[in-house]
Amino acid sequence: MKIQLNGESVELSDAISLNSLIDRFDMNRETVVVELNGDLPDKSEYDSIVVNEGDRIELIRFVGGG
Repeated sequence: MKIQLNGESVELSDAISLNSLIDRFDMNRETVVVELNGDLPDKSEYDSIVVNEGDRIELIRFVGGG
């Protein structure tokens, strides 16, 4: 299945949850927010939301600085 991830076309072999997608790209779940098709789902739903063909996903990482 093809999705748009951070503006690039990505091929996934199977349906996965948002948390699994975060893990697949070695990102820290605590510092990532997901935008799914223009919406910001609640983090408590990331395990139950399954990525579908054609979804547009942005993985937004918070970075501290000073």
